[in-house]
Amino acid sequence: MYERIMVPLDGSNAAEVVLPYVEELASKFESEILLVSVAEPKPTETDHLFRAYLQSIRSRMETELGDWGAKAKTQINVEVLSGKPANEILRCAEENKVNLLVMASRGRSGEGPWLLGNIAAKVLRATSQPVLLIRSEASEKKPEHKSLFSRILVPLDGSKVAEQIIPHAGGLAKRTGGELILLQAFQKVEREVSGEGFGAITEEALIQENKRRGEEAMAYLKTMGNPLREKALTVSEVVVSGDPAEKILEYAESNAVDIITMPTHGRSGIKRWVFGSVTDKVLHAGDMPILVVRAREQ
Repeated sequence: MYERIMVPLDGSNAAEVVLPYVEELASKFESEILLVSVAEPKPTETDHLFRAYLQSIRSRMETELGDWGAKAKTQINVEVLSGKPANEILRCAEENKVNLLVMASRGRSGEGPWLLGNIAAKVLRATSQPVLLIRSEASEKKPEHKSLFSRILVPLDGSKVAEQIIPHAGGLAKRTGGELILLQAFQKVEREVSGEGFGAITEEALIQENKRRGEEAMAYLKTMGNPLREKALTVSEVVVSGDPAEKILEYAESNAVDIITMPTHGRSGIKRWVFGSVTDKVLHAGDMPILVVRAREQ
């Protein structure tokens, strides 16, 4: 699934928070790793510095990959690009047939030639490849080399677009041994304070309607989860009521979720991406990793 993983770095510690995640994924999927930096605005003056930096990261990763159980001689390539960072990252990813980009959402804080946090947002809008966005350091788990993907949250809304994330979440769970948590948030019917509408419905009828909606959501999640269980994956289903984005984040933060996996949709091109509204809200909140996969148009 992820034969080739691309990792853009800008030389900052903030960008290097992605490394343990990349190391675990590469060890589990037997992936080739491509480390890249963009030298600008005068690449001839900084190329050797970026290359030396990437080579030092490669040496570090070669040592750490063994702790994750990676096979010997995992291929790690380095490449220094020149030009506009987002455009160059996208071009390089396409030319190298990259299956996954792993990026930090926070890079340099202002000093330095390019801000990886800003570039990550641009790449996320434009690429057709899955993007794993890392937003904080995995400091607690990293020393023990425990799986960083033990609890995988898969929000679903009943649509075919949302369901396109399932193969990615399932593949991740299969390789890492993680648990899949399928979650659906439904909107409760509320009695209107004034006017007609639901104001004429009895309290008992409202209770029954909301119960029906919850049961319908759970039945749907079971339908999605059963084929995954047949593949020997650990799956649980959760139904909540309320605003989807808020409930996704609330559940993730309260239940030790390691990663949220979500689809989005839109047209290719760095200025033409249209995020799904729920995915967009989740992307702009929280600190846990999020795997974003561009959904195919139905």
